Parts: sequence; C-alpha cells; structure tokens
Amino acid sequence: MPDANDVQQWPEKIRQRYENYLKTSFFFKEPALRASFQAALQEAGSLLKGPFPEPTRGFNLGTRARALAQECFPDESEGLFPALIDQPLYVHQEQAVRATHIDRRNVVVATGTASGKTESFLYPILFELYRQHLAGELDESGVRAMILYPMNALANDQRERLGKICGDLREAASGFQPTFGQYIGQTPEDDKDRWRSASARKNERLEGELVFRKEMRDMPPHILLTNYSMLEYLLIRPDDSPLFDHGRGARWQFIVLDEAHQYRGAKGMEMGMLIRRLKQRLRDGGRQYPFRCIATSATISSGEGEEEKQVVAEFAKELFGEPFSPSGILFGELQPEAVEGRPRRYHAFLRALEGAFLVHKDGKDVVVLNRRSESEEGTNAESLEIALCRECGQHYYVGRERDGKLKEAVRDPSQTDFGVDYYLPTEDGDELLCRRCGTLSMATPSCGCGAAVLVKKCDSHKNKDHADQLKQCEICGYQRGGIGDPVQEIVHGSDGPNTVIATALHELLPKDRRKVLAFADSRQEAAFFAWYAEDSYEKLCDRNFMLRAIKAEEVDAEGLSIDDLRNRLLKQWEQTGVFSGAYTREQKNRRVLTSIFREVLTDENRLSLGGVGLVKWSVKIPEDLSLPEAMRQPPWNFTDNEARCLIAYLLDELRPSRAVNLPKGAETPAWDDISPWPQRAYGIGRPGSRGNVSQWDSPQSSVVRHFLHRLLEDSGLPDEAKRAVSTKLMKSVWDALRNYAGDSILSPGKVNGTFRLDSRWLRIRPAGPEDIRECNTCATLSTHNVRDVCPRNRCPGSLSYADPAHLKTNHYRILYENEELPPMLSAAEHTAQIDSD
Repeated sequence: MPDANDVQQWPEKIRQRYENYLKTSFFFKEPALRASFQAALQEAGSLLKGPFPEPTRGFNLGTRARALAQECFPDESEGLFPALIDQPLYVHQEQAVRATHIDRRNVVVATGTASGKTESFLYPILFELYRQHLAGELDESGVRAMILYPMNALANDQRERLGKICGDLREAASGFQPTFGQYIGQTPEDDKDRWRSASARKNERLEGELVFRKEMRDMPPHILLTNYSMLEYLLIRPDDSPLFDHGRGARWQFIVLDEAHQYRGAKGMEMGMLIRRLKQRLRDGGRQYPFRCIATSATISSGEGEEEKQVVAEFAKELFGEPFSPSGILFGELQPEAVEGRPRRYHAFLRALEGAFLVHKDGKDVVVLNRRSESEEGTNAESLEIALCRECGQHYYVGRERDGKLKEAVRDPSQTDFGVDYYLPTEDGDELLCRRCGTLSMATPSCGCGAAVLVKKCDSHKNKDHADQLKQCEICGYQRGGIGDPVQEIVHGSDGPNTVIATALHELLPKDRRKVLAFADSRQEAAFFAWYAEDSYEKLCDRNFMLRAIKAEEVDAEGLSIDDLRNRLLKQWEQTGVFSGAYTREQKNRRVLTSIFREVLTDENRLSLGGVGLVKWSVKIPEDLSLPEAMRQPPWNFTDNEARCLIAYLLDELRPSRAVNLPKGAETPAWDDISPWPQRAYGIGRPGSRGNVSQWDSPQSSVVRHFLHRLLEDSGLPDEAKRAVSTKLMKSVWDALRNYAGDSILSPGKVNGTFRLDSRWLRIRPAGPEDIRECNTCATLSTHNVRDVCPRNRCPGSLSYADPAHLKTNHYRILYENEELPPMLSAAEHTAQIDSD
C-alpha cells in the first residue's frame, strides 16, 4: 500500500500532468494570449479541488464468518472455512447471509464503497452451494447463480476472487469444489478459437474456472458471470440453450445485479423485461421454486430510515418482479465516531475545460475559463468564446450573430439554427467586432465601448452535418483531411483528460496494483473511451520505446537509417516483452516498421518526437550532389552550407506530405496500418487531374508563397518577381535531385513522372540544444534553420535557440522521456470495458 503522505501528493502530480497536457493541446499563436491562458490554468483552484481526506468511520462488526458457518452447518462447517475470511463480518454482510440463506428472502445491499458488498451476495451463494454439496446435489448439472455486471471489468475482478476461493479450497483438500465461468463477448468458443485468443485464456485458467463456451454448455458452471448484452444473446441463441433447457434450469436460484442503480428509467424497464424472460425460460427448464434475488448499489438510496427502505423495496420489486420487503433493504451501520488513524481514502476533483473566452480589460484581451459578463465603468463586458487552429494556434471568435451581437452558438444538430460562425481578427477584415459587448457592425459600433477590432467572417462547411466546423484555417490553410475540424474550441470531452488522468494514476500506483477502472454514462461512451485510451497510450508507448531505442547506444552525427532504427527498436520491444509468443520474425519486423513509419509520416506534428524537440529527422544530402548554380547567385546568394540546409528542409517536408516510399519486401507494412490518408507523390508542372499528386514547383505552395518569399524580404523584388524566382529555384532543386548520378534520392511514384522521397535517405538522431530552434511568434520547434526564418506557413516570426526550461514543460515530451513508463494499457485489461459479443 502506498504511504499516506505519498498519496496526498498524487492530486498535485496529476494536476501538473493535466495542466501540461492542456497547455500543450491548446496552443495560442499570440504570445500574450498564450501567457494569459497559462496564467488562467495556474490560478489557484482553477483545475483542482482537494485532496480532501475522508475520515475513517468503520462499519459496525457482527459475528465472524466462520462462526456463522458453524451456526448454519453444525459439525459440518470445516469444509467451507477456506472459502471465508477469518475475521468478523460487517453487520450488513451478516444480515445479508441470514436473510438470503436462512430466511430465503430477497435483499438489496445499499451500502457505500469499500463496504464489502461482494461478500454480501457471494457468501449467500457459497453457503447454498455448500448445503447442496453436503446433500450430494452439487454434482447435478446446471447453473445455481448468475451475477450480472454492467461492465466486464467488474466481472474480471470477481473472476479473480472466485479463482482464489476455489484455489484455497483445493489447497485445503476440501471436498467442496464449486465451479464458475465468465461468459462474455471475449469468451472463446473452444481451444481452437484464435479470434478470441483461446490459447491465452486456456493458459490463464483459474482454479475451478470454465473458460470456453463449449465446456460451459456441456457442463454449466455453478456460478455464471455475464453482462446485460450477453444475457440477451444467451436467451435467443439455440447453441446456448443447454444453460437453461432440458431440466438444467431446475436448480437455478440466485439472480444478482451488481450496481443496480444503473437500471432506472428506460434502462430499468429493459432490464426488468430481460429478468422476466430469464425467469420464464428457467421455469420452462424445470425451475419450480422461488428465486433468490440480490441487488447491490452504493448510490441507490440517498438516505436511511423505514420510508427510504420502502422506496428501495418498491424499486427492487419492479426491477426483479419478485417480492421485496423493507426488512430486506440493508443499509450499512457506521460506527458512531471516526476511527483514529489515517483516512481510508482521499478525494480530489479535476475540472474539465468548458471553453476559453476573451474579456477585454484595461486595453488588452485576457483569457478566462468561464463564460461570464461583468459590469465595468457602467458598460457590460461580455466574454467572447474563442477557438484555435490545431496547426498554427491562430485564434478565432466563435458564435452566431443575433440582434447585431455575437452570441453563443447552437451546437445541437437537432436544432434548426445549428451551426457556428468563425470570425478571424485581421487588418483585412470587413466587419468590426466590439471586444467588450460583442456588437457586430460594418461601421464603427454605436455601443461606445471603444474596443472594436476588424474581423473577417470565415467560410464554414457547406455540409449541414458539419455546419459547426470551419472549412480551413484562414492563416495556415490547414484542412484536417477535408471534412475534419481544423479549428477547435477549447472544450474537452471526457476522453482526452480522462486518459491523461488514468495514465497518471496508473503510473503512480504500485506495480503490483496497477489497475484503473473508468466509468462512463453509456456503453457508447465506454466503447469510445476504451478504444481512445488504448490507442493514445499505444502511440505514447511507441514513441517512448522509439526514443529509448535511439538513445540505447551512441549515435553518430549522421544519425540512424530506418533500417538501423528498426534493428534497435526490435531489440527494445523484445527486451520489454511487447511481442506475444505467437509472433514470427517477419511479423515482428513488420510491426516495428509500421510503428516507425507512423512516426515518419505523422500528422500530429506538435505531438511527435521531433515536434517536442527530442529527435532530429533529416535527409542525408550526398556530398557529390551538384548544387544548383541559381542558389549561389542573386537574389539568393546562398553559401554551400545554406543551400544544403535548404535542400534538406525541402526534402524533409515530404514526410508530413506523405510523399515517402516504403521499403519493399515481405516485411513491408500495409499503408492503411500507417495512415488513414492516401500516399502522395510530387511532380513538376501542374498535376492536372492526377489524384494525390502535388506540384513541386507550384507558385501557390506554402513553401513558395511563404518560406521562400520571406527569404527574399530584403531583396527589393516585387511580390510577382519573388514568386517567379522561387518557382525557378524549386525547379532547379528538382532537376539536381533527379540528375544525381548515385543512388536515387527520389523514387518513382505510381503515376508516370511523379516521385517520392526514398526512405533509405532518412536519418534520425537525438536532438541536442544546438539543433532546436523555437519561433519567437508561434513557438514552433524546428530542427532546420535557413537564415532564422520560421518555416510555419504565414508565420512572420524568427527562429532562435529554444529555452530548455520551456521544452521540459511539454506534456508529451515528459511522457516520451519517462524511462519507467508502465507496460501498454489494454482496453480489455486496464481501462473501461463494455458489453460486447
């Protein structure tokens, strides 16, 4: 168990991780707004409340578990002892056993967390199974008890507990040997079911456990663990009829619902109907006697007393279709005073962002994290919501114009006025927006606030389903895959923050207790979060391992090739145990190359190893490459070193464009496993209708219109002339690359006359302080430097050496450098699980 002092520090450590994540995820291009946003995050109590210690008030104790067994089975109880805890039960646990086993009543155990609700339903089941064992009835086939869980993760914990109980009984040589089985979507059909990992399940079989569907049908377990969705399938599939029919339902007694508070309203009606179908099926299968029903919940009741018990009893009666009386509703009996010593738990509350807003105060814009209006100097100062380009960090004012003012937008697609308008602050704007009251006007606003700024209304998607999304960023042209959302409000759903928090908790827990259980409001949300958490953690681990592999041995100035990195990463993964035993050498190589090329071609530039300043990607430029003479002549006047740096930058830009070839052979990854977007190629001249082909020397490209244009700022040339000499330069570089007599740097694409970068020329090495430049305007990190010009599209900033202290606050860099990162999380093992088949 972690030390109490350490546990109290956890919330602050998680807050720091969360804050770094938010600062990294929501990047403001303007330094003043960036600093204001960070100050808002760091404001006392802005993100974290707590930790609050929960005083330990123990539950009142009753009789010892073994004494209760002796009472129920005089002179015959020893065989049950290994299955029971050797200590007193809580009063409500004892009451549950007495009410269910002795009085044969239905009960609801409505006690708080960590109150032993599991024993409250498991012990009555074990007592009944032991009675049947003594009577010689346990060998007869058929399920005796079904425990229904809302999430498979809860059933997994119960599975381990039952395995331990059965193991303790076996070790003690007790003749009492109950069986159990978990029948869910991941349960293999038989030992040949590779789709559901049959061999792994067989190897992980616990004492007393049935792990295959077929063996559960042939000899149903005494205790069946399942979920709502699977029970529906079991009741309608002919293959599963042996669980219920032909007399096998005759001994089915217990129906247990864990977390019963989830079954209210429409979901409760569905569950009630499902239970009634189950009971009728069992009666058809031979069941003649009443069922024993048990429900557990920590939140089903908001109070105590007889009146509250009556309310809970009515709820349970409707849910199960069986009689419940107030005497069967069990509340936990707490000791009158707190027990001295350290608290059992600490509670902390992290706040999700619900938006970021600008308030104009004292002549400047200030970022606040809540929508508000306040009266200053007799004028209402409205907070205007903003959104950020995911690529360049440009901010936009967002909302909808109503009654001449910018108001909150409607984001519910079912509403007729669904949609969002985006207003870019720009000197070229044709409207004026008052930053104090939100008035929109074509002329000077009549509000008199004196805080107007020129804005341009940008084009949203024409597709009505995407009316709340901007078509592309007006500043950098980022589109995010056509119909994507290139500009994001500073609002987070639960998935990103919860993954950060779950990951941080996972790392803080002791190695032998690393398990995190996350709850969601619906199966759909749980399904997405389970996938999201696993996918994001897999990317994190891949980058972490890649960095470890790069740093495992010394790297020379040239760097590692893709093949070098593949060999190092393969060794790293094998040492860490990432591969399962079923992997062949070819599969291992393909999996490693897939991971590497995901990083080579990533569209998450700011989150990549290079984007956080940990590695330097480069393209090797052959020493004997003939440099274009135009690069040495006016207006460029490049030195040889500058010319090589520029060519290396131009070639490296083919990576984010996905214009890189893959190595050929049996180990070649499938493109769809690397990127959801198609592979591209480049050619000279207009590509016309050729799909996924870009023009290297296009006068409209960001390289020509921005980067090369800025390199000519002091040339005195007009814009048209700058564009002409820039396209000529691009053509001369292309010719030099195509005419190189050695191994081709450019390899042919699928379309005649098009080419991609040959990945054999790619190099990677750890980035040192001398490699990393940071833009003084957009804070983009770059490992390429040509005359200190920022390479980001339309950014007017300049590059200088990055501040190491600033780099170390990046959320993702911290995780990539974590040498003790735990093994990969799995949605099936460590995160929220959903009901599936």
